[in-house]
Amino acid sequence: MNFLKINLKPILFFSCYACILIFSTIGDFNLFDWDEINFAESSREMLLSNNFSQVMINFEPFHEKPPLFFWIQTISFKIFGITSFAARFPNALLSIIIPIILFKIGTRFKNTTFGWIWSIAFIAGFLPNLYFRSGIIDPYFNLFIFLSIYFFFSYIQIKHSRYIFLSSFFAGLAILCKGPVGLLIVLLSCFIYLLLYKIKVPFKHVLFFFVTVILVSSPWYFFELLNKGPWFLVEFLQYQIELFSHPVAGHKQPIYYHFLVVLFGCIPFSFFAFRNSFIDSGSGIAFERMMRIVLWVILILFTIVSTKIVHYSSMAYLPLSFLASIEIYKLYIGKSFHWVLKYSLSFTGILIGLILMVAFYVLIHQNEFLINSINDLYVQKLLNIELNWIGWEWIIPSSFILGSIIWLTIFESKILLSLVSYSLIIGLFFSLISKFTIPKIENITQGSVISFYKKISKEKKYLTTVGYKSYAHYFYSEFEPLKSTDFLYIKKNEILRNRFNKSSLNDLNRKEKTTFNSYVLSWLINGELDKAAYFVVKNNKAIEQLEKAKNLKVVQDYGGYKIYKRELK
Repeated sequence: MNFLKINLKPILFFSCYACILIFSTIGDFNLFDWDEINFAESSREMLLSNNFSQVMINFEPFHEKPPLFFWIQTISFKIFGITSFAARFPNALLSIIIPIILFKIGTRFKNTTFGWIWSIAFIAGFLPNLYFRSGIIDPYFNLFIFLSIYFFFSYIQIKHSRYIFLSSFFAGLAILCKGPVGLLIVLLSCFIYLLLYKIKVPFKHVLFFFVTVILVSSPWYFFELLNKGPWFLVEFLQYQIELFSHPVAGHKQPIYYHFLVVLFGCIPFSFFAFRNSFIDSGSGIAFERMMRIVLWVILILFTIVSTKIVHYSSMAYLPLSFLASIEIYKLYIGKSFHWVLKYSLSFTGILIGLILMVAFYVLIHQNEFLINSINDLYVQKLLNIELNWIGWEWIIPSSFILGSIIWLTIFESKILLSLVSYSLIIGLFFSLISKFTIPKIENITQGSVISFYKKISKEKKYLTTVGYKSYAHYFYSEFEPLKSTDFLYIKKNEILRNRFNKSSLNDLNRKEKTTFNSYVLSWLINGELDKAAYFVVKNNKAIEQLEKAKNLKVVQDYGGYKIYKRELK
């Protein structure tokens, strides 16, 4: 496949689509806790500390993720400044890159029409379109895995070692992006394909693959091992094992969770792909078999994994969209549009549109009724926040209904036009809610506390959350690394020496770190300070230690959060 051969039409189309419908609104609201702010904060700390070899949170080692995505995000921060736009820009850029790649691969396997169908169908999917507007790692992780599998398949067809190199290179990038699960997905998919179709790969090429993967992915791991010792790799691997074996951070879901996420989150192309996900379509495209295997590897693997989060199965969107495109192409060349598919697509889209319209209407115009219907005092306080709705925002989800009419009217006769129209409607939907709705909802869930963080961002202070986990205070209050003269720095080292007989936080296990943090909190409440200290809690849970402290005063109790301050004497 010649990636250097240029076809300007898809480049122009997807560039215009991204500029008008994606780039224009990704900076209109704050980043969301946890993942978006977590990753942006690690990138901010890389820039601030000028330490690009280590991922950090609160300027302390963060063992959960490798650095590749953060390197990409720091480049964006360098160009655009440290903003929500810059944090989301790398993924927004993929809304141009990924469809162009799909267009070129689709054109290679079939023809230009199939390339257009696949690329547009993917961007028309609900969750794929949403993820282009996010600041999370998964879109890059998924792209690297997909390219690794694609180039391995190309090697099977063409038997040229350069494809083995490209496959292993992108597998290495996937490891650097999110860890060894990237390689696991590649190996499982490719091994099952080789086994099912009785294909043998020479040992020298297998060896070449693994050597290249190691050369691409291992330098950073070895660097960390040499500079920080084995603790990082131990903590990193322990975290990966915990994700598989235990529902981390409360992310426990039923066994069918990812199947529902993929089916309803990837409307409309998930419906078109349904039949082809189980049986061969007869398309004659050999890549279909590989994509079906990848889809089921993802769904089964992350069903087994105990921690179930929406984006864990997001790699499934690429093979699913390919299987859908095969069905759409068959409709394009004359296959009849089955009434079950037609009406299920239409009904589901209309139902989603109506549910969202009713939900937004009640939130905007029946707020008192909503508050009185809910017994949770915490939620009532959130809903009492003044949001200054314009009043017509509840109409925005009607775009789903408009899109659903396409399946009932022009789709059979004008398939490409219908796909383009639907992708524009979905893009417009996300643009409108990003401009008018999400900022209001974000204000309900976290806006009050983030506004407070921004207000005190230039103060010299200590700041911590109590009773809940968050990354927002690091990013929006512009945390700085502790200096050796700061009382907190001195106290932390004293606690390490006297309580744990350790010289570094890296030497503590997770249970010890929890105990360490409790000592630090007690000192911030009662110890001798050189800066004012703030304590942030959710006001649905009283923290007795703070309630009883006579040297603290409440400086804000609004929007679901209570903030205590200890003044500097």
